[in-house]
Amino acid sequence: MKYLLSILSLLFLMGCTDSSDIPKEQSALKDFLENRGYQVISYEGLAETYELTKEKITELPYIMYWGLQSVEPALYFSKTINVEKFLVKNHPLSKGEVDVYVYEVDGQPIGGTSFPHGEKLAGGFWSLDGKTLEELQTKSFQDWRTDWINKYSKNGLVQPN
Repeated sequence: MKYLLSILSLLFLMGCTDSSDIPKEQSALKDFLENRGYQVISYEGLAETYELTKEKITELPYIMYWGLQSVEPALYFSKTINVEKFLVKNHPLSKGEVDVYVYEVDGQPIGGTSFPHGEKLAGGFWSLDGKTLEELQTKSFQDWRTDWINKYSKNGLVQPN
């Protein structure tokens, strides 16, 4: 009888657990998003992990991803960047759901990008708050790109097109 009660209790507890619960390890990232006013629907998992280097941020798509950040990339060179994906609502990019990719270093969120959920757009890049590179930078894209590559490239100067 005790065995049967134990199994029933376990089944009851499993049934009451929400499968969309966000893992404890991601709670700081969830708080980060909620503090920005986003309603977190679900945690979609680890999208990517990489080491940030000068070479990486001068190549597509990373030049675009890091150009959208409000943090100085050099602070994170040689660090591991974990990109954690969340599905959110109440985001300026769309009235519907938005995929948000939070950049995390040493357990702390440092920025991210966003993308309309379910869209099949090619080449679209938006900041965590749904802004384009052109909205965030004061220079034309070509001038910004030249300055960025000159700043971070191993080989130095790139001539404007």
